[in-house]
Amino acid sequence: MSDENDDGMRFQLPTDRLILQHLTEGRNVGANIANDIGKHRKTVNPRLRQLEDYGLVRNIGNGVYELTDEGRSALGTFEKYGDRRKGDLGDLVEERLSERENNA
Repeated sequence: MSDENDDGMRFQLPTDRLILQHLTEGRNVGANIANDIGKHRKTVNPRLRQLEDYGLVRNIGNGVYELTDEGRSALGTFEKYGDRRKGDLGDLVEERLSERENNA
């Protein structure tokens, strides 16, 4: 299943959500993430690169990824996104980031 927003973000659910959830536990490499979430690394590694392009994860070197603030916000909005019209995920991420900054 893929969804796209106005900025061209395409998500593979539930894989992308599982990757982001896994990275809330800390930094990790694609092979370990794939094993832990029950997906093949040939599925996870391209998704990590795509999520990095979206700014949701960051490759800190040697294939080790970490979750960004945008990734945390996106993860928090996946459930809301399912209830909204196509194209709202980017807006929801920005909204959540603004709320975080205002509460800091």
